Amino acid sequence: MNLRVLRLIIIGLVAILISAACAPKATPPPVDNIATNVALGVSSVLTLTAGAPTPVPSATLLPTATVTPTSVPQPPTVRHHAACWFGPGSDYNLESNITKGEKVQLLGVGSLPGWYIIRNPYFLQPCWIQAADLNIDPGMDLSPYPVITPYPLRTPKP
Repeated sequence: MNLRVLRLIIIGLVAILISAACAPKATPPPVDNIATNVALGVSSVLTLTAGAPTPVPSATLLPTATVTPTSVPQPPTVRHHAACWFGPGSDYNLESNITKGEKVQLLGVGSLPGWYIIRNPYFLQPCWIQAADLNIDPGMDLSPYPVITPYPLRTPKP
């Protein structure tokens, strides 16, 4: 009788080991293309912004020179409710909408005409906005800002 119980236990353990050994392996999670594109875009914008040229200080004026006050350019403001994208246009993902009258920090000029890169006032990361959606002070010098090329759109592989 004891031998019979021992055989049943051994057969049960062997069955458990075989079933565990034949279990299918878990499939790896799919690659998140959107997050990858976002990370590439943010890193390229931040890298290009960090290398932006700094304005050269002007020469010191002589004590007898008359200094005329110049107006300080105001930061750009949003003209109307506007979309801010991860790249230039609706082919890229929408980061957020920015409300009318919001002051924004200009980070760069887009390589595509009619686009600027600003720091999103809500999420504090770079995003692309159309020039028609911004009020930029005419006295603002845009030459120190880098010209930024958007990262290419990735197409998912079938």
